[in-house]
Amino acid sequence: MYIDLTLSIDIQDPIIAKASADPDSYMSRGHIGTHLDVYGGQAFPPAHYCMRRGLLIDARDAGEEIGLAVLAGREFQAGDFLIFHTGHLDRHVYGSRPYYQNQPKFSWDLVQHLAERDTGFIGLDFPGMRPGPEHNTADRIVGSRGGYVIENLANVGRLHAQAGDRAFLVCTGWTGFQGSTGLSCRVVAHLD
Repeated sequence: MYIDLTLSIDIQDPIIAKASADPDSYMSRGHIGTHLDVYGGQAFPPAHYCMRRGLLIDARDAGEEIGLAVLAGREFQAGDFLIFHTGHLDRHVYGSRPYYQNQPKFSWDLVQHLAERDTGFIGLDFPGMRPGPEHNTADRIVGSRGGYVIENLANVGRLHAQAGDRAFLVCTGWTGFQGSTGLSCRVVAHLD
């Protein structure tokens, strides 16, 4: 079974017009829909990153700040694709003010732990590990160890219902222009 985790955005969506209107905005630099962030000269992911072992982390009851407790009892390996299920994209329309203003956030301890464990991809059903100016800092911490953050994943609740705590395969493709800090992604989970 395949589950597409890519957020589909209609070309008529107002967020497309907003990105087109401001060539200096994050959105016009690729930070729109399902995308991965590359900052500070971080290279595109190597080709072998396109196939990763995936695990879903249930963070729906983690509270305002998602801490290390969400990883309790979960074993993962360097290079894994950890997908965090908060339900945020299910509760808020992508691109709306509440989607950005009420987003969950990772504790700094969790960000550091995931980086130190050499996590391949960190997948989020919300806009970023930390809001505002801390967003780039958190991404750089993960990127300094060769990891990448993929934001705005869709259908994570469906994946959770089908996979539960079982591992699965995640196929990821990315595009982008050299110099972009956001690379558009297609992310598909494959469950046996």
